[in-house]
Amino acid sequence: MKVIINNLNKVVPCVLMLFVFYGCGKPQSPDNIEAKDAGNVVEGYAASQEEKKIVKIPENMTAEQYYNYGLDNIKKGQFDVSIAAWEKAIELDPAMVAAYEKLGKAYYTQGEFDKAGRIYRKAIEFDPYNTMLYFSLGVVYRMNLQYEDAIDAQLKALSLDPNLAIVYNEMGLIYCKQKRLDEAVAAHKKALELNPNLGNAHNYLGVVYLLKGMSKEAEMEFAEYKKYEAGGNMPSGHGAPSAH
Repeated sequence: MKVIINNLNKVVPCVLMLFVFYGCGKPQSPDNIEAKDAGNVVEGYAASQEEKKIVKIPENMTAEQYYNYGLDNIKKGQFDVSIAAWEKAIELDPAMVAAYEKLGKAYYTQGEFDKAGRIYRKAIEFDPYNTMLYFSLGVVYRMNLQYEDAIDAQLKALSLDPNLAIVYNEMGLIYCKQKRLDEAVAAHKKALELNPNLGNAHNYLGVVYLLKGMSKEAEMEFAEYKKYEAGGNMPSGHGAPSAH
């Protein structure tokens, strides 16, 4: 009995963290929100609209200057200013892919997944062989619950570079969302085969094993994950080091 409790103590913290950030379960639907919560959302939205300020950026700059202005302000947490600057950069230079990438990332970070998807799709028109654009678009689709579109985007990324571990890792997340657990296991294993140092793949794989009722295998994966976590070698949550 003591052994079982000790094992659970090792597994549960990782599981709780994964279900918070990873979320293989059902997303909360409007039907699950109490009426009082709905009222708070409306009131909060109204308040935010009242407090919303007009964003002002300098005039008569070049596209590159607006791009750099956005970079400077994003470091200060000025998302609205940076977004306005990058939108202006794109207006002046519609083929500036770097501005699309930053703009897509900004919208993604703010939870504006439809806008982020639109921006990444536009960037792909100008740079159709940019693997990371497809990867980032796929992540946005997953966050927006567009799982088939997410898979298509990641498969396109793999068609351009079949050795991208982060893409297989991302596909594992999508398959888990779709309850395609065997495929999720295979995808995360492939990610680790290509990049044994992709620590969060162990974490995700552990969650899938738990969902499959394979607690021993899950515990082993969580133990591997903790090694990378302790060493501070974890990649960014979005997956792509330069994407999000």
